[in-house]
Formats: sequence, structure tokens, C-alpha cells
Amino acid sequence: MIFIDIAKPSWIERALVLIGQAVFIVVYSLIYVLSSKVAHRVVGYFEEEACKSYTEYLSKIDAGEVENVAAPQIGINYYQLPADAMLRDVIVKIRNDEAKHRDRNHLFADSYENNDLPAHQQ
Repeated sequence: MIFIDIAKPSWIERALVLIGQAVFIVVYSLIYVLSSKVAHRVVGYFEEEACKSYTEYLSKIDAGEVENVAAPQIGINYYQLPADAMLRDVIVKIRNDEAKHRDRNHLFADSYENNDLPAHQQ
């Protein structure tokens, strides 16, 4: 929602995103049913790429290639940032969230791989 507020996509772009999300949910669900370990590992890799992308975005802001505009209110509210927060502040918080998701999904995949799961999941 934060980047929708920034990018202001057209209804066609929004529809394409929704279709992409629907396809992802179906494919991911199938993968998860077949192998939870693989599903968590794939998400971990997606999150790694997200971290890289946000790091590149931050570099572009720092280099002046992308304007460091005022943070959207939705980002300020969600991350409990000060009222004068900038886009860079929000992106740092988002990247930190993505890193946590990356680590958690790789941990889950490792748990499946090592058969180190709670009894109810074995």
C-alpha cells in the first residue's frame, strides 16, 4: 500500500498486480502442499532479492537519482515514524522487514531439511 500511494498506478496496472498475486497464490499453495521446505526456501530467496532491490533504491536516493520525498502518511503510520519522515526512512524500515521475512523463511526451510520441527508438524 505504501508504494501504491507513491506510484499512483492506473486501474490497468492495479488489475495486472491483482492477477499476478492471484497466480502467485495458486502456484505457491501448490508448491507448499508438495513441499513446505521448498516453498519456504523460495520465499526466502524472493525476500533476499527484495532486500537487494531496496538497497539499490536507497543507493539511488543517496546518489540523488531518486528524489527523497516526504514519506507517505501510510508509511509514517505503519512504521510509527516521526511526522517529518522521508521516503528513505520508510524504505529502510521496509528493507528491515524483508530481511526478517527472509531469515524466518530460510529458518523454516532449514527446520524442514533438518527434521527439526515441532511434533505437530512432523
